[in-house]
Amino acid sequence: MRFLKYLILLIFSYIFIVFLLIFFPKKSKIPSNLKNITIYIYYDSMHSDIILDINNSKINWQNLFPKLLKDKDYRYLEFGWGDRDTYLNTPDWSDLRLSTAFYALFINTPALIHLIYFNHVDNFTHIKKIKVTKEQYRFIEERILKSFGDKITFVSKGYWGIDAFYSARDKYNIFNTCNTWTGNILRDADITMSYWTPISYSVIYSLD
Repeated sequence: MRFLKYLILLIFSYIFIVFLLIFFPKKSKIPSNLKNITIYIYYDSMHSDIILDINNSKINWQNLFPKLLKDKDYRYLEFGWGDRDTYLNTPDWSDLRLSTAFYALFINTPALIHLIYFNHVDNFTHIKKIKVTKEQYRFIEERILKSFGDKITFVSKGYWGIDAFYSARDKYNIFNTCNTWTGNILRDADITMSYWTPISYSVIYSLD
């Protein structure tokens, strides 16, 4: 009973802190009139990704990811960071096993980056637009690239033929989730964001 009591207290404290921090985000100091580039955050109830319009980029993405992008037609690249086992074995959240979720949350597990390419964002139902400056855009690109580590290493094909998985830096756990990866990049780019974003809604509500 004592263990159960502490577990409930821990869960309650975790949720309370997450939602409390949403109301006290780190505010952007950049005037909105200087922001003329649009990036996007794709999200669902569990996860969030960063989407870049590569028309604004000076990086040759095809050279960096030839196995996925060579001779492909695309305008947007979507990047997500997350637990390796979850990414490789959970094409849909309904496929998530309890053991996979437990290990991802409570053990420092290896991470992957999920990269997707496409041409349109009009059909996305859960997407958030963010206006940024050219400098912010460049910063976000560089932070994403650093997440791959010293070398970009292909790991596996993705789910749909327009995506793939690559090795990533850092470990996944309950305090360092896919959403803290998104939130950390946005916050460090001087975009208004909660100081800690372990769930997707803490990212999205901070942007509101």
